[in-house]
Order: sequence, then C-alpha cells, then structure tokens
Amino acid sequence: MPRKPADYEAASCATVGGDLWFPDNEVGGISSVDAIMAKSICNRCPHKRECAEWGIKNELEGIWGGLGHLERTKIRRAKGIRLREELNIA
Repeated sequence: MPRKPADYEAASCATVGGDLWFPDNEVGGISSVDAIMAKSICNRCPHKRECAEWGIKNELEGIWGGLGHLERTKIRRAKGIRLREELNIA
C-alpha cells in the first residue's frame, strides 16, 4: 500500500501550510489563484508522482500531486477507478 502524502519526507506542501490545496472555487476547470499557486508548488515537489497517485485512488476533493478534482476524475474514469464517495453519490 502506498504511503499517505502526510508520510512523505521533504514534501513541498508541508513547508508551506495553509489551505492552498483545498481551494473553494475550483469549478468547471477554472482554478482559483490558490489552486494555481498550489499546483506550481506541487510541480517542484519530489513526491509529486506518489501524491498524484494517492489522490487519484483515494481523494475526491483538493489538489494532490498537482492534479485538481476534475483532472483526477478524468483519470479515474479512463482507468475505471471509483472512489467510495463516488459510489455513495451515484
């Protein structure tokens, strides 16, 4: 089982803190300034790939490994992955 992002050593997000990774207005593919800033921090992180994989398999909301909700949803659909939360909604 992959490690949770909180377990990553030297993760870029851990040095910044705040709510950048959970922007309130990421809707319809139009990201907020916070989302853009979070994704730019993710792009420099040594754990970007692992974090993105975790987000795809485990997270419905937020930005994980530089991928927002809509980006992860498209990847999940292409790979046939459904999250527990998605199963409860449908």
